[in-house]
Amino acid sequence: MNNLALPRRLPALVYLALYLAAASSAQPPGITEWHPAFVGIEYGRTAVEDPRPLRVHALRIDLKAPGLSFLATPRRADGQMHTTGMTTGTFLSAYGLQAAINGAPFGPIHRDEGKPVNVVGLTVSEGVQVSPPTDLPALVITRTNEARIAEPPFDLKDVHTAVAGFGVVLRRGEIVGKDDALHPRTAAGISQDGRTLYLMVIDGRQPGYSEGVTTAEVGAWLRALGAWDGINLDGGGTSTMVIEDARRTPWILNLPIHANMPGWQRVAGSHLGIRARRLRGGPRIPIAQSAIEADLGLFCVAGLR
Repeated sequence: MNNLALPRRLPALVYLALYLAAASSAQPPGITEWHPAFVGIEYGRTAVEDPRPLRVHALRIDLKAPGLSFLATPRRADGQMHTTGMTTGTFLSAYGLQAAINGAPFGPIHRDEGKPVNVVGLTVSEGVQVSPPTDLPALVITRTNEARIAEPPFDLKDVHTAVAGFGVVLRRGEIVGKDDALHPRTAAGISQDGRTLYLMVIDGRQPGYSEGVTTAEVGAWLRALGAWDGINLDGGGTSTMVIEDARRTPWILNLPIHANMPGWQRVAGSHLGIRARRLRGGPRIPIAQSAIEADLGLFCVAGLR
């Protein structure tokens, strides 16, 4: 009798699978309001509750803007491992940057800044190879700010900046990420015409506030922002987006969660930074710098700024 009943159940299972697949690949709403942060750089954020609570932060960068340049974490001078571990906020301050995100995977994870770290995958900083390529893809940028998502073997001719990521999630407009675990994510995408670079951070591991996304959802969000190709960078407790505020100090735009502590930045071995011309009066972002804490109804979290 069970064998006879089985075929009748199969269509329902198929419909359920199709429904779940459609839900997982549903196009997110994107970001509708963008605010000038620097010349050629706009910031946008959004909050959604479906399919789960999410907070999404993005920088939209005009690669043709005057005065724009990029910096990956430089190589250590003493040759001990590849780079020096520091938070994304420290990286921004130390190199006089206007915006920065975390970059490639790395190890080991240190509690304190200033210790040597190895980076996994290709890193190029100001034309100098910091870490060797592996089988991981990378965001590569030339001195003239032509950007692309590249996969090995790499052609490093004219590459001025490169940061590796875990995988391609958007290829020629098609989502190629996976329906895998939910985590905080950092990602980069490039528009079809190559004119615009999108840097995105989606917070996670914070139930009821922002619970993270799969890599397929990373691809969907990048596409919703306007990207044609996209890469998933290092994420989890490392995911951080920082800009320089009007006082020229680091302003953390998202809510990182290192060691299960919301607001704490992780000491990372890889970052991607941007130098850009400042706007008079600073970034024109119409939210208070304590907006994240206000959203959560929390007191100011130690380490957030």
